[in-house]
Amino acid sequence: MSAKKQVLIICHTAAGQMYLGVLMNRIWFTPVLATTTDEAIRLARKDSFALVLFDGDLAEPDLFTAITLLRTDPTLKELPLVVFITDDFTGKNQKLLDLGCTAVLTKPLDLAIMYGVLARLSGQPRNTPRITVKMRVHVEIEEGTPENVLASVNMSESGLYLRTLQPLPEGTFIHIRFTLPHDTETITLSAEVVRTLPLGTQFECEPGMGLRFVDVPEGTLLKIRNFIQWELTGDLEWNSNL
Repeated sequence: MSAKKQVLIICHTAAGQMYLGVLMNRIWFTPVLATTTDEAIRLARKDSFALVLFDGDLAEPDLFTAITLLRTDPTLKELPLVVFITDDFTGKNQKLLDLGCTAVLTKPLDLAIMYGVLARLSGQPRNTPRITVKMRVHVEIEEGTPENVLASVNMSESGLYLRTLQPLPEGTFIHIRFTLPHDTETITLSAEVVRTLPLGTQFECEPGMGLRFVDVPEGTLLKIRNFIQWELTGDLEWNSNL
């Protein structure tokens, strides 16, 4: 598993710091928190970061001054800068991009969109968030053959990792069905084996095989995406007040 990327979070509220700090840790980033731009610059001169995240819910003059400082400081000006704002009624998004922000995302944050942006900017190998999930998955190699029932280890909206001492060869296409935790509807999908880890291959990983879903219906994709987002953020709330 790759090492966590370190991100510098600038947020003027305790609620925002808590939300972003916990969320970044859950989606495999290491958060370092700052309350002000000056504090962030001091931290950046002592340590290295892959990204800078900025809570943009400030009065516009203060916001634009802070962004200008970040974009001109020698330590931070080359780092990707992602700004979060509540609305774009006054064209704030484009103004921020014109000042040199790399990306501007609107609250409430869509986890799938946010993760894709952060992964792209930080060079993460995954472009969708992954969660630990334990459920029984029925695996059928060919239609009409006996099923195996395996335990899942983790999942993303693009696939599953199943625990097994006898993983199928990479490139094998199979049929799977499972029911998400707290749901009653059975999901049936085709999948391809894209990664195998026989017992003893990596000490820190469970033996098994990684599956990539194939031709996922839009409704099923949305159901899986919503489940993952709820598992990651369902207990978090970010209330922003100027």
